[in-house]
Amino acid sequence: TTAAARPIPEATPPGPEKRLTIGMATYDDFDGVYFTAHAIRMYHPEVTADTEILVIDNNPGGPCGASLKLEHEIEGYRYVPLTEHCGTAVRDYLFRHAAGEFVLVLDCHVLLEPGALARLLAYLEAHPDCPDLLQGPLLGTPGTKLSTHFEPAWQEGMYGVWGQDERGQDADADPFDIPMQGLGLFCCRKAAWPGFNPRFRGFGGEEGYIHEKFRQRGGRTLCLPFLRWQHRFARPMGVPYRNKWEDRVFNYMVGFGELGLDTTSIRVHFIEQIGQEPGSRLCREVEEELRSPFFYFDAIYCITLDPDGERYGKMRQRFRALGIEERVRVFRAIATPDNHHIGCALSHRAVIAQASSLRLDNVLVFEDDALFHEETHAVLGNSIAELRQREWGLFYFGGHRWNLEQPLMEGCRALRRTQGLTCTHALAYHASIFPHLLTELPATEEAMAAWLEGYHGIDQYLSCIKPSFLTEPVIATQIELLPYEESQHRGRFTLGEH
Repeated sequence: TTAAARPIPEATPPGPEKRLTIGMATYDDFDGVYFTAHAIRMYHPEVTADTEILVIDNNPGGPCGASLKLEHEIEGYRYVPLTEHCGTAVRDYLFRHAAGEFVLVLDCHVLLEPGALARLLAYLEAHPDCPDLLQGPLLGTPGTKLSTHFEPAWQEGMYGVWGQDERGQDADADPFDIPMQGLGLFCCRKAAWPGFNPRFRGFGGEEGYIHEKFRQRGGRTLCLPFLRWQHRFARPMGVPYRNKWEDRVFNYMVGFGELGLDTTSIRVHFIEQIGQEPGSRLCREVEEELRSPFFYFDAIYCITLDPDGERYGKMRQRFRALGIEERVRVFRAIATPDNHHIGCALSHRAVIAQASSLRLDNVLVFEDDALFHEETHAVLGNSIAELRQREWGLFYFGGHRWNLEQPLMEGCRALRRTQGLTCTHALAYHASIFPHLLTELPATEEAMAAWLEGYHGIDQYLSCIKPSFLTEPVIATQIELLPYEESQHRGRFTLGEH
């Protein structure tokens, strides 16, 4: 996803710690955010001192970005732009940015029954170490019962059918276990949040998945009968964000697979939903993507100065040939025109910081001039099969070897141990070295400039990090490095170039 041409608004600086963060992720829904945020402050004034309202704008370069900067008219309001990742799973970033000990996540068009927030704060005060996922009943039209939960069943391309439990009809009833519920409203302790699978994309797949993830970690999924909410479902002007069958099937397959659940029902339902031939084809394509060696990486980023420019357009074509275009998160490079090494180092550090805050196990980072070997998939598959058996810190797809031997690891045919390898156009970082890198690499331009006086470039610093490995053969290079690649491979870095 790339930002539009409009300037991206500045993030609101973090405020003081709060008991509860009320968070919303939005994509071109100014009216929803505006009325939900104002309704919280107008109809729940008793919680203002204990809460912040945090808005993640997933299209800050779009038509609503500037207008969503509401911090000067709504007390405790914070705005954070997010461009590098798009979809409903960006709600993970609410937990990353939250100043609250607990986080209440709302769709940006949800209204809460008066008194619900005060009662929620009282519940959290009484359960400070709560490991559970907390939800509440959805209000219906007058005369209808509240929808207290989802029944675990398929309907119209979604896992979950609204259900009613009599215990939830009384707002003063005790909390009770539910199998799952719609995610228009949910709450948990920030430290207990397990996160969505970082591979999720687009819309769909979270209901049921996140509930079971809490249970597998020892928590419960509870309905708090007093935590009542109203949701705007109608979108007469259309849905501005991407909502595709491909994403739903992919997310369900990924989520069920992560939790060790049988995926047969997914195939059966979507073949019934969209037809035998297109449904079967779609499931085959998703399963092929899940078998790709690139699925090993929790997240894939590309650092570029201009996401809308010709240079990244060519890079996107290469990603398409690799079959990873949909997974790549575009990271707008930190520009330092006087010394590009500073911006390069700061950009890599920022990606690592984001990966660390999202608790990723690893992150693959490309720069936008990488070229790929025509046998990338086969080689990478073999390399990762051997990498899985080892502890690692850095994993390179290529680099400048400076005539230094990069010996094969003992017992390996597709994995080399690095020695003095430089360049950062294609490498993966493992979570085991995130803390070290974030301590060593300065976070400001001035400090990085001084630090680089000793290292000259981040690649020279990284060349000393161990354990570090390289694919055999090299599968990513740059135009400047082509003369140094092995002669039998030099002409084979053509994937996505035609």
